[in-house]
Amino acid sequence: MKDVEIVKKTKVKLKNPILICGLPDSGFVGKIASYHFAKGIKAEKFADMYSSHLPAQTIVNEDGTIEPLKFEFYYKKGKNDLLIFTGDAQSETPEGQYNVSRDLLKFVKGLGCKTVYAIGGLITNDLSTPPKIYGAAISESLLKDLQEFGIENMKESNIIGMNGILVSLAKDSKMKGFGIYGETKGEFPDISAAKELIKVLTVITGIKPNLRALSSEEKRLKKLQTSLESKIIEDSEKKVSGYIT
Repeated sequence: MKDVEIVKKTKVKLKNPILICGLPDSGFVGKIASYHFAKGIKAEKFADMYSSHLPAQTIVNEDGTIEPLKFEFYYKKGKNDLLIFTGDAQSETPEGQYNVSRDLLKFVKGLGCKTVYAIGGLITNDLSTPPKIYGAAISESLLKDLQEFGIENMKESNIIGMNGILVSLAKDSKMKGFGIYGETKGEFPDISAAKELIKVLTVITGIKPNLRALSSEEKRLKKLQTSLESKIIEDSEKKVSGYIT
């Protein structure tokens, strides 16, 4: 397998599309938001990206078929054409994350893309209800664009992985780069943070997604989380009681 290989499934012709990129990260916020936004607006898949930088594992589907980890491209035509990029994982090494990010930007620039939004989770111990959304950009003038959408500027921080690297590299590609991140503790898949990100994407794109599938997933995960937390508390109580004489 090549370092990075893009396999097109169909040709697309887009007019000044913007790119939304969300990959697995803290609390899976970027992945959940990008996947369900794409699904909710009925975006169509048009290409896959394979890379030897992805983890050395495969996915076995319900029907027993096996396939490698990959990234996926979706598009949606409208008043503002959209490109959505998500995937099964992030590259394992810094070198891989930079290589994939550069090839991704080169590919979407060839489709006429001039603006990049990377979305993801922002770890915090002081979680708001609902989770707050913070933004960053490659210049002060672009930060004003985010403020117009009601997004608060991120304070001094670090974003690890492609959900941050992609924004910084956009400048080298002469593209506008924005990062939008939702507060999360990162302990469990965080649908609350993902939903807040989707609200922001709805404002930015002017397209409102159908989120029934996300609501069902939220109920399932809350039930699972409650069960896990109860089990942890129960096990802790058993350990404590074991020391009582």
